[in-house]
Parts: sequence; structure tokens; C-alpha cells
Amino acid sequence: MALPIGMITVNHKQVVEVDAVPSAGAGFEAPIGSLAMFDNAGAGEVYIKTGAADTAWAQIDTPENADWKLGGNTVGANEEIGTIDNFDQIFIRNNIELMRTVGSTAAAQALLIGLNASLGGRLQIASTTSGAEFMKEALSPGATQLIHVTRMHRAATVGAASANFDIAIPDDCNAKVQCDVVALQTGGATGVVGDGASYQRTCHGQNIGGTVVMFGQQTDYTYEIVNQLNFVLSANGANIRGTATGVAARNISWGVHSKILIISG
Repeated sequence: MALPIGMITVNHKQVVEVDAVPSAGAGFEAPIGSLAMFDNAGAGEVYIKTGAADTAWAQIDTPENADWKLGGNTVGANEEIGTIDNFDQIFIRNNIELMRTVGSTAAAQALLIGLNASLGGRLQIASTTSGAEFMKEALSPGATQLIHVTRMHRAATVGAASANFDIAIPDDCNAKVQCDVVALQTGGATGVVGDGASYQRTCHGQNIGGTVVMFGQQTDYTYEIVNQLNFVLSANGANIRGTATGVAARNISWGVHSKILIISG
């Protein structure tokens, strides 16, 4: 049981120095809201009385050098930051959620970046913006810079209309562009909802002075349940443009996953 070394009373609350952790053993009796101070082998600790029980004390301070400082920290072996209860850990900026950890078991753990709704998987990077960069890998500095960018695009066509997906190619570089494409019929007067197609298209793009020239478009894969759909690549200003073309009397949703490998001097 903790014993008092010194005590003052303020508005019926106690501020007391104790000789042991006030929540340990039989605890220490005091009104709710009281404060207890304890010298734990040279590390000062402060506790607040949170309930009626003698052991209902919660530590409100940490030993010197054991807290996490905003200006930077010295981290030793096996030191951790996180939670010890079963709740998501959430990171925000400007009161907007950027990232969270989820999962109460090892098999269900995941890291979600961008959105707080899980679509499954151990690492989910999500966005609501079509054409957004999902991942960027860079090897630099050096004589050359190597960048790998992943983007996702979506659009819809009604009838035989077309939808464009622009993939920016930085100035003064060469790039390999590969697009994996899926199509889904969502309505229309002809065909069956749920039909679709898939494609893979690859090309080389060169941007010199802000204008892209495209070389060597390759048709890697085509599968169509809905005949006469199409997806092609072309040069368009500083972009490689993917163009998806629909079919009369069909409503088609399109999704494109593009991978761009860029090298520049």
C-alpha cells in the first residue's frame, strides 16, 4: 500500500507525495480528482485519482526521456509507438484521415492509406480521384533518374462514344507505358449486363521539349465478350493517351491500371 510522505488539500482534493505507485497493492485512498506524486528510482511520476476504488489511479506523466517528442526522438532497440488496446490507430492532417492501422488479429491486420473503408488485403492504397498516382518508386540521385509510377483511371461510355485516359510523361525523358484495361457492360438496349472485355497495351514514349512521340505500340492481350469494344494508345501533347471506344446501344464502364517506367538524364 502506498503511504503519504507529504500532503496538501485544495478544495477538498489532495495533492500528495507517496512512497509507492498509488494504484499498486491496496492503493491509496483519496477523493476523485486528487493528484499523487511518486519518485520512482529518480524518475518522477504523476497520477490522478479517476474512481472511487483506492487503486483507481491513472498515470498522467511518463518518466523523463520515455515520452514521444514532437521535435524528434532517440530510439533504442525494441522501442515502440502505437496502441496496446484493440482500436485502430489513425493518422490525420487538417482533420482529414490519411492512414490507419486495422485488424485485431495477426491474420486480419492491414494498413489503409487514403481511405478509411477497407476493401481487403494487407496493404490498401485508395483514392477517389481517377488518374491519381497510387505508388511512385524513385532511384535517384545519380547520372540518371529512374521512376516507376502506378496510376488508376476510370470512365464510362454510352453507345459508340470514346473515353480518354491521359498519362503524363515528364519532359526530357523516355518511358515505357503499360496499360491493363477492363470493361464492364452496365446497361443499354443491347447485350447482357455483366458482359465485358479486357486488354493489355504497351508502348514506348519519348518526351523532348514537352511533346511526346510514341513508338512501338504492342497488343499484348485482348479478350472480348462484347465484340467491337477497343482500347488503343496514342501520343497527345505531353501525354500518352489511352482511348476506350464503346459499342452502339451498350453502356460500358472502363477501368485502366497504368504502369509507367521513366528514365531521365
